[in-house]
Amino acid sequence: MGLNSLFSIARSALVTQQRALDTAGHNIANATTPGYTKEQLTITNAVPFNTPNGTVGRGVTSTAVFANRDAFLDASYRQEQGHLGNSTSLSTLLQRVQGVYGEPSNTGLGATLDNFINSWSDLANDPSSAASRVAVRQAGQTLVDQVHTITAQLDAIGADAASQFTAKVGAVNDLATRIASLNRQIVSLGGPQHTAPDLEDQRGVLIDQLSNLMNVRVLQHGDGSVGVIAGDTLLVDGNYAQQLDVAGVSGGGYGLKLRGSTTSVDPVSGQLAALSDVTTTQVPGARAALDQLVSSLVSGVNALHQSGTTLAGATNTNFFDPTGVQGQTFALAAPIAASAQNIVSGMTSNSGDGSLALQIAALRSTPQASLGGVSFSEYYSTMITNIGNAASTADNNVAAANTLVASTSAQRSSASGVSIDEEMVSLITHQQAYAAAARVVNVASQVLDDLIKMGA
Repeated sequence: MGLNSLFSIARSALVTQQRALDTAGHNIANATTPGYTKEQLTITNAVPFNTPNGTVGRGVTSTAVFANRDAFLDASYRQEQGHLGNSTSLSTLLQRVQGVYGEPSNTGLGATLDNFINSWSDLANDPSSAASRVAVRQAGQTLVDQVHTITAQLDAIGADAASQFTAKVGAVNDLATRIASLNRQIVSLGGPQHTAPDLEDQRGVLIDQLSNLMNVRVLQHGDGSVGVIAGDTLLVDGNYAQQLDVAGVSGGGYGLKLRGSTTSVDPVSGQLAALSDVTTTQVPGARAALDQLVSSLVSGVNALHQSGTTLAGATNTNFFDPTGVQGQTFALAAPIAASAQNIVSGMTSNSGDGSLALQIAALRSTPQASLGGVSFSEYYSTMITNIGNAASTADNNVAAANTLVASTSAQRSSASGVSIDEEMVSLITHQQAYAAAARVVNVASQVLDDLIKMGA
């Protein structure tokens, strides 16, 4: 004991305060580093000596440096990140779906459908006009061409979403592998004492990125590693990471499954959930609605057109190809494509008979059983409204998610981020403590010198 104890106490103070200064300096240096969490040094009094006269203090010690993370705020932030990733991807793709119809405008599919119906009204007003028949055929071909274009654009959006989905799955697998690798390093360097805060920050950034792709929940393990539940599956557990693969979904579109297994994985939220929804529901739904309109239009127009007589006396003539009941196969019937003279305007071959053309023109407001009892125009209007509402809802969700992400990010930064003012105060405090400990060394040294002189 004696002077040796005093020197030991002073030394422990110098070492501990130096480490505290290093920690404060490290925080200041990384104040603007993305993903960095304020680090704190755990300082405690050293275990005292037990003597017959009681315990004698042995100074101070530092046990570990840990990241000042708030698990609840991390979880809240990552949950909102998942919602933002989902709504942003969905909004972007639904805006593209909405845009292919060109509504509202004078060149959209609705206007083209109206022009087609109007051309029959013009033919009914002047059934003997060859130009009116050519106009009907041209309006029909324009409608066919626009439907083909829309179908191709919808297919392109679906293919793009599928490509993005595949790329995002690759990103998830990469992140899972890197998180598992950091888990292994953290355990080997710090373990349960959490003395690898910089690696924990790197791992936290990767988990944040993963949360934008899938719903994420984090399980803290006692050895310093974490488990990561992504969607509805345990993707990472310690140093082990599972891999995901793209899986085709019954009925079309794409989903997720575990590699080497048939077990499906639900991403729950995030970009992958949105992209899967687009490939399985949104684009197929838009295609199906358009196909239903085409099928009803083909059957409705052909049923009337077949009941009339061409100028040459032919009957049972189709206007549209009866086999082209989908957007990609929609086409004029061969006789119509060959000659506009095969277009029927009346029930008889009389060039002045416009009765049938008038009936076809009336289809504009005629309820169609195949469309649920509404007319072509009403069905199309409802179809566009539904697409617009879905896009608008996604836009609103993006705005709400951005607000919540900003809020939770600010709360997390307030709790875990570096405050330069606080760190400057910490520097001054520990610098003064270090200087005081150095003064203890000087005093002990002076006492030792005096004792030596006395002994001499």
